[in-house]
Amino acid sequence: MCGIFGHYAPGGADAALVARMAQALSHRGPDGWGAHHEGAFAFGAGRLAIIDLSAPAGPLFNEDRQVAVAFNGEIYNHKPLRAELEAAGHCFTTHTDTEVIVHGYEAWGMDVLARLRGMFGVCIYDAARARYLLARDRMGEKPLYYTHVDDEFLFASEAKALFEHPGVKRAVNHAAVPHFLVVGYVPPPLTMFEGIYKLAPGERLIWERGAITVEPYWQARMAEHDVPPYDEAVRRVRAKLGECVEMQMMSDVPIGTFLSGGVDSSAVAALMQRASPQPINTFTVGFDFPPGSKDDVKFNVDLRYAAQMAAYLGTRHHEICLRADDSLAQLLPHLVYAHDEPSQNASYVQSVYVAALARSHGVPVLLNGEASDELFMGYTHYRTDQALSRYLALPRLLREGVLTPLLESLPARFDAARKLARKSRQTQPALRYLEWMRLLDFERLRALMAHAPPIANLQGSVTPDLQSLLDQPQTPHFADRIAYTNLRRVVAENFNMRVDKMSMAMSIETRAPFEDHEMVDLAFSLPLAYKLRGGDFKRILKDAVRDLLPPAILARPKWGFNPPQSGWLRTCLRPLVERLLTPERIAAVGIFRPEAARKVIDAHLVEGKYEMWAVWSLLVFHLWHALYIEQDWQLGAKLTAAEVVSSLRIP
Repeated sequence: MCGIFGHYAPGGADAALVARMAQALSHRGPDGWGAHHEGAFAFGAGRLAIIDLSAPAGPLFNEDRQVAVAFNGEIYNHKPLRAELEAAGHCFTTHTDTEVIVHGYEAWGMDVLARLRGMFGVCIYDAARARYLLARDRMGEKPLYYTHVDDEFLFASEAKALFEHPGVKRAVNHAAVPHFLVVGYVPPPLTMFEGIYKLAPGERLIWERGAITVEPYWQARMAEHDVPPYDEAVRRVRAKLGECVEMQMMSDVPIGTFLSGGVDSSAVAALMQRASPQPINTFTVGFDFPPGSKDDVKFNVDLRYAAQMAAYLGTRHHEICLRADDSLAQLLPHLVYAHDEPSQNASYVQSVYVAALARSHGVPVLLNGEASDELFMGYTHYRTDQALSRYLALPRLLREGVLTPLLESLPARFDAARKLARKSRQTQPALRYLEWMRLLDFERLRALMAHAPPIANLQGSVTPDLQSLLDQPQTPHFADRIAYTNLRRVVAENFNMRVDKMSMAMSIETRAPFEDHEMVDLAFSLPLAYKLRGGDFKRILKDAVRDLLPPAILARPKWGFNPPQSGWLRTCLRPLVERLLTPERIAAVGIFRPEAARKVIDAHLVEGKYEMWAVWSLLVFHLWHALYIEQDWQLGAKLTAAEVVSSLRIP
């Protein structure tokens, strides 16, 4: 099952509404849907058949039909759990992982969540207790939204399904806007929709006899404990990663993997190939630039390394290259709609193309390498923050009175030293974190926003969520705190939502071995010195998979999953910019100042200055607003994998 939805109303749930919600999520469940309606509550699920292809769509029940489950995701340890439950006398009617949750709830109650290894958005119905339990998986691989309309309650895997109820209002959540502009995502429980909320990773919502409780059932812990010698830690990382990959290869349909040619995806592909008797399917996305051109050299790094890794492993390798033409401009509105909330992460364009490529080759399940960089310190800011920590350890009088002013006055060629000095002035933890992770600074944010409060108020609207996460790790290293916060927020609400929404738009299920909670527990128990070691990033992971990968992959420079969006804004997406970001439209929406917006747009599009994040944010936000709030942009039929792959013009 790959999309869930439900409606509670004291006067009786609306079966027609639930049917409309199912249709709104049909891309998540292309193999049918089913629902259960019992008085005040109706709920259901669509099905993307992966395990036990003959099983029915919709909720599954226990023997006396007192417990039912609607489920989105995969439970990778369902077979041993099933054996345990069968030994205890529970009777199964299918071979699905969903039914394990049904009988697991009978046996263990709400503690069933602690027994599951997997990704999920789930609804458990307990008729005897008049209880409905909603839960989101530990790492937030699957989304789950909910809202109230007077005394009614609705939930769904995607926010768009909630709008099938005519009473769900369409309005911007103004409290969410600063988060979107500064960090590129909206943290839970907020969404960009006023009155619509989302569960956080590792969180559950309990509705029992009219009372609602939202509480965590799990959260990642970062604290060194039982630290083994380095060589033993390497062996443990290798064993756990191999276990996670093999568990996540369970499928009754063809399975493949994203391959970027980086250490993470290459390690997953290599372990999959070792566990497979046949060549596995690997999928890579690039850009249609002339071979050897400046843009080809810059943006097709992954394409070249992925081809090298695929040849090394002997996989069935598939590539797709994006064309920067008007088809991209016609595709983008569909992607913004599919994403539910506006996102500054433009790499969802690559994600949807590679997912469509997999679907067109009959491979509906893909593994990926998400979260490895946060677990094993894969970005330069982790190492650079260590240098900042050493600088901050200098006597304050010397640092602030002499060294920082001196470094800030250096010529531009000493940019690294100047940046270090500037960042050293930001000692408040959340603001220090944002020195590495923000997309727009608060001064720029205030200049862009209409009716903006003082900068201190803007900071106060964004930093408390970050501060609460930065305070949780038990570590002396601020780099660890950055990694922990990034796992809980950037991975869950940015990367995972990009992967989930774009893949499910193409009816593809994605799985992340590095996000297995046992893998996370292991990585977060290890010291920073095992990860940043000998001047290298992710050293312990590289040593753990060194025998699987060619030296060129292990030694390749870090390159993010970045598209040429700056150039797109000046070329193929410029008509969208000119259509959506007119002074009149910006003024009518009322979030941004038209004159400030025009200034950054002209700077980027006309003057050749770099204002990519500001312009992209304005474009995506106003496109989202036109689709969801004003509804004056009509998409027509749902996007299909065939249309994406062929880059047909989409109405």
